[in-house]
Amino acid sequence: SGFQHLFTDIPPLLRVRIDSQLNHELIQQLNNNILGINYNNDREKIQMKIQTITEFLSELKTIEDNLQQQSTQPLVQTCGYLAIDNPILSWIPDKIKCENYVELYIHLIRARSKLQEQKLNIEEQKMKLWEENSNFEDQQGIRLHQYINPQYDRQISNDLENKDIQSTPLMTIHLRAVPCLSSVFSQQIHKYREEAMALEPIIVAKPQKYFITHPNGESKPVLWKREAICEQFRKLFDVKKYNYDSLVVVDKNEMVFDFTKDNYRLSDPSIFEYHIIEKQLLIQTQIHFRAQIYEYLTTSKCTMSTIIRQFIDSEQLRSLSSASILCFVDQYGKCFVDETINNFCTEESKTISIFVTEETLDGNALHELACQYKKDEIPMIDLFSSTAKWQQIKFWLKTIIDPSVDDYVFFMREKEIIIDDNRILSTTTTESMIIDVINRNSLSKVILTFETNNQTVDVLKSMKISSLLNLMGISSDDCVLVLTGENKLKLTEDDLEKSVSTYSSNENDVLHLQLLISIQITKYDDKENINIPLSNRNITIEQLLNLTEKSIDVYKYLATNDTKKIINSNEKLSNLNQTKFILVQENETCLVSIMKSSNNLQQRFVVFATLADVYKENILHQYLMYSTDFVPSKDIQLLSFTSESPIQFIAIDENLPITVTVQNDEVNKSIQFNCELSITVERLYAIACQLFSLNNEYYRLTMEDVESIDGDVSLKDIDENMSEISFKIVSIASQYCSIKYLNQIIRLPCCGDTSVMTIVKEVLQKLDKPADNIKAYDLIALDEDQTEIDFDYVIDDVIGLFPNGTTTISLELKKKND
Repeated sequence: SGFQHLFTDIPPLLRVRIDSQLNHELIQQLNNNILGINYNNDREKIQMKIQTITEFLSELKTIEDNLQQQSTQPLVQTCGYLAIDNPILSWIPDKIKCENYVELYIHLIRARSKLQEQKLNIEEQKMKLWEENSNFEDQQGIRLHQYINPQYDRQISNDLENKDIQSTPLMTIHLRAVPCLSSVFSQQIHKYREEAMALEPIIVAKPQKYFITHPNGESKPVLWKREAICEQFRKLFDVKKYNYDSLVVVDKNEMVFDFTKDNYRLSDPSIFEYHIIEKQLLIQTQIHFRAQIYEYLTTSKCTMSTIIRQFIDSEQLRSLSSASILCFVDQYGKCFVDETINNFCTEESKTISIFVTEETLDGNALHELACQYKKDEIPMIDLFSSTAKWQQIKFWLKTIIDPSVDDYVFFMREKEIIIDDNRILSTTTTESMIIDVINRNSLSKVILTFETNNQTVDVLKSMKISSLLNLMGISSDDCVLVLTGENKLKLTEDDLEKSVSTYSSNENDVLHLQLLISIQITKYDDKENINIPLSNRNITIEQLLNLTEKSIDVYKYLATNDTKKIINSNEKLSNLNQTKFILVQENETCLVSIMKSSNNLQQRFVVFATLADVYKENILHQYLMYSTDFVPSKDIQLLSFTSESPIQFIAIDENLPITVTVQNDEVNKSIQFNCELSITVERLYAIACQLFSLNNEYYRLTMEDVESIDGDVSLKDIDENMSEISFKIVSIASQYCSIKYLNQIIRLPCCGDTSVMTIVKEVLQKLDKPADNIKAYDLIALDEDQTEIDFDYVIDDVIGLFPNGTTTISLELKKKND
């Protein structure tokens, strides 16, 4: 059959041929349930069937001795007695006996091989489709694993492709966290533990026939009592004059049976064959578990599962919680598979180390590494412990990767960083990611210097300088980069888009970059941007003001960009952790006083700062009450309160109970504040005019369906159970001024005796500009002659420039010399 060579050590009692009719029935069953099924090219379904066959073959292998003893009995029945539960048993004819073991085994191997061939054909077909529909030049990011391993995320090619990477990786690793039971070997051992718990111990009372194979190859049967087996082996060695130091006894499972210890329980009662061999042929296995080391001696033919089962039985680990999974890894952190231990030996050492960890059933304690040399190759998939270090992965790869490469590094493609060798897998990712294995010669060493601090990093030579800054968490907007050395070079935006290798004169050059912090200052009055590069932040705000080259007598203050608070001139820049500031004149600021129960706090802010800025600056969890009777909302600007200095607030723990909303349709804006029920409509009107910056001569408050409200009416009079109320503020003026400033138009109510000075001040206030600077502006009437208006005039003096009946006077405010 082509598989007979696999069974040369199987006794004749298990090699009886199956009757031709029965054989035909078996083949029919396997065809119906395995080979004849339409899997719809689903590789996962085929793999599950392959796994079912593999598990059943493994189970049969473990009960060969029992099958031999029951050779004339039905195989399905015997498997049932031995608690083997596998769907394949339902497909085996009842008349097939244990003596037909070898031929049944061969049928199953053949069926599994055909499934594997079918699976491979599907993979090759998908590979062909990929090659026919892909352009390798245009789609360098496409990876073949997307097609032959669909569990990998297909977005990788687009999302993670790094255009900076021009060097070809030695291999690509697809890394993802997986459950413990992703390891087939861990599954087998877990199943063994669960099944072994239910088995009753075998009690052997009668003498048993054992077959002893001597060093000369001669096999002789003996009739020994099990409890005397150790003593009988000692007698045998003494009679035969065998050397205890050079010869050992191994059982049928290829494990040493130490008969020198007077403990017959070390002998498996189901084993009846022993061999006496030379000790020099043995391999030592050390199992590291719970700070202990357990040693076992075996031949090279012994399987990993045999050793682990012996370990579990001897250390009574069957009783571990079913929620606990045992994982078995080597010195690299790589999970073992069930093979003969000879496959795990090296030329340097005949000792195998197994490290056992206890994991939870529902945890992702393993990581799957799918290593791929080329995009047209099937990945090599291995499982590793989540606590394995990348240095261990590197040592493992040295056993399989191109030996001509002296050293290499792991490059996390998505984050564009080199992974530290001492980092463990579980801290690298909880999801899937791509890692490129790169020759260390593809890296360049870069030293970044800021002030007195140096940081050395290894990066790809092909990486852009801008990408390097991103890796370091540095925005190119916040700094200036200078290439140091013989020829200092300040890097421009275009220079930052060049690769690291552009600035290295030879392959082993270390690139030294000095980082200058870029201080960005915006003048409030004209929005001019001032950039000041600094090599050291150990300067005061006053010194920074001098570096702006603006008159310090005019531009006296710097404010923070986030809370608009004026910074003390003696404050050190290094204490602020900020790079963006606002340059203001004194008349563009206001003093704020906050009275608390324990102290009175005074701070200076820019006038266009909001109450939200004040809250943020002081980390206030209280409420700021103004004028002892209302709490303005946080979006109100301090400009609304500049009629007094300092602007005085009282910090209170609870907000006032009534929320008042006032809508101004003229500017399509509303304001909010909180107050008491006792407040009158007259006071509400005054507050609304203040917060909207309105002249209280030209407006009134209204409510829905109510045109006019008596000013003496309180909120309690309206509804003593209210928690909120809404008003509208409407104009009662018959004349208006429409003032244009740059691209803004402001409409203000007025009357004949309203002074032009008053109109201009109101406009400046609405433009968030200080009224103290009024002389810096000109006012032009937009009549036919563009007449300049004197600030000492009143509206009646101006209206004569326009046609009779004009109700809206059109004006333009211009800054002098514009």
